[in-house]
Amino acid sequence: MSTKKNIADLFDATAYDNAGDKLGSIKEVFLDDNTGKPTFVEVSHGLFGLNSSLVPLRGATFEGEELRLAFAKDLIKDAPDFGSDTALTTTDQSRLNEHYGVGAAEYQDIYTESRSPKTQETSEAAAAAETKAETEQQAPKAAATDENTLVRSEEELNVSKENVQTGEARLRKFVVTETETVDVPVSREEVRVVRTPLTGDEKVDGQPLTDEEASVVLHEERVNVSKDTVAKEKVALEKEQVTETQRVSEELKKERIETDGTVTE
Repeated sequence: MSTKKNIADLFDATAYDNAGDKLGSIKEVFLDDNTGKPTFVEVSHGLFGLNSSLVPLRGATFEGEELRLAFAKDLIKDAPDFGSDTALTTTDQSRLNEHYGVGAAEYQDIYTESRSPKTQETSEAAAAAETKAETEQQAPKAAATDENTLVRSEEELNVSKENVQTGEARLRKFVVTETETVDVPVSREEVRVVRTPLTGDEKVDGQPLTDEEASVVLHEERVNVSKDTVAKEKVALEKEQVTETQRVSEELKKERIETDGTVTE
């Protein structure tokens, strides 16, 4: 008995390669514009799932929450990178199918069913044979199609991009101690003796001589120091995307055809 899966179930699945090695989660599903059925999935892989690749669903099986893809992990990691923010063009799909060595990524129903190990081995062998046959059909034929015709081939440069982690930036807060010196003006009271001659009008003559004291209270300002913690600024890390042009060079082989004898073009 088969249990049909919905497209939404793919987002809950974990992807594995054809050898059973775990890749990661499904980040995006690409649908055929005409049928509305899925043809490619974007699969995360690598350290912490930071990288991802587009993989055809041809030959894949979906059992439980495991999506078993029909291709090896290394082939998936080296797939051309087109991103998932835009729809795949016909050219993009052709490049992907060429990378995986298959024809157009036709949809086949993803389902789960109870199968014996022998049945599963037979299905996997049939899928491998089909993939091999398609690869052989698509391979350029170097041999002459007839006695007076040659097929000239050449290598073409395919450039892809891979998003890799190159570093990590951190914010760290720590406490340092600094000495701050402030000049504070302070005042104090001092005593000085003031002598004023008497003119005789004060009428203090004739008073008995006695022992007496006079006093005055002195004041001064003293500095009191205290500390308050005050927030000064907020510091955060922000990432920005910088695009630059990087030039790559690679040697390509091309076939050349020359003629012997008298030839008129």
